[in-house]
Amino acid sequence: MPSKKLPDNAGTSVTVMDLDGYYLPTFNELKNHEEELRSIPDWQARDDDLMICTYPKSGTHWIWEIVSMLVKKKAERVSAVKETAMLEIMAKATLDNMPSPRVLNSHVYFEYLPKDFAKRRCKIIYAMRNPKDVAVSFFNHHSKICEYEFSGTWENYVQRFLKGDVDYGTWFDYTQKWEKFMADNPEYPIFMTTYEDMKQDPLRQVTRIAKFLEIDCDQAFLQEVTDLCQFDRMKKEKDALGEQVDAWKDGVPGMYRKGQVGDWKNWFTVAQSELFDRVYQERMKDSKVQPRFTLS
Repeated sequence: MPSKKLPDNAGTSVTVMDLDGYYLPTFNELKNHEEELRSIPDWQARDDDLMICTYPKSGTHWIWEIVSMLVKKKAERVSAVKETAMLEIMAKATLDNMPSPRVLNSHVYFEYLPKDFAKRRCKIIYAMRNPKDVAVSFFNHHSKICEYEFSGTWENYVQRFLKGDVDYGTWFDYTQKWEKFMADNPEYPIFMTTYEDMKQDPLRQVTRIAKFLEIDCDQAFLQEVTDLCQFDRMKKEKDALGEQVDAWKDGVPGMYRKGQVGDWKNWFTVAQSELFDRVYQERMKDSKVQPRFTLS
């Protein structure tokens, strides 16, 4: 699949993969990537599959870790990273060989998921994060991972993010598509949470997820899972698993950065925030989504 360079106003590019106008990371390590991607809608699901769906930088690693512990009923660190169960980065054979129940994750639109997944009504956990914090986290993500070949400035990145010149398109499109799907399919088993709710009261959200998954467990176990999945502890222990250091410009894994709500205030100028707000109001004028930009 041909790669594509998406330039910003200053001519600095982000390198992505172009799948008929839908942008994805290049995922250079996967052989026959285009063929695998195009075959995903025809992949076979299992009744007990679980799918975590998020726009990038919205807490996917966090929720995947929690769900993996809940499913195994073991409050112990998962000895893998969520990329090993990420739909758009794996081969069909890898998916087929995974033991059940499979805890999967993806950033793609619902229509790109296996059709059999919807047919079987497999459970979905959908998480949303406020777009200003997403933009900051995505900027750092693009800046530090080698395959993006990106060295742009935050000033120009704001415009890039608003336009959707990044892998997986705009936050606005992604969020509205999920809002519409949930409104049109109220009977579909979808659990929705937000990054902000997870930060404010993690035990409550872990308890709610366990109930959604119909996991029979006591409060002590839920507290153990919650404690293990606190950001600082995950950052230290997951980084120690040996993530590919050569994928990062400085040779230091950086998937876990700050894990905060409201860090956008340290990045956005007043003018940038006002521009963002104007675009947000226009793009989301027909939406009922109300993200929280702070916890106060």
